[in-house]
Amino acid sequence: MDITLPAYMTDVWQAPALTALALAGVAIAVLGALLPARGAARLTIAEVLHNE
Repeated sequence: MDITLPAYMTDVWQAPALTALALAGVAIAVLGALLPARGAARLTIAEVLHNE
């Protein structure tokens, strides 16, 4: 049984679109981690130990 699908069903994502999506994902991850990391970096050791 030989099934061939049309090109519009198999060629969904092109390389430039995948690259842009990957870069957008990395940017979102970096921005999402930046705020908590900056807040944690500004705490003193005493404040961290007091909160535990």
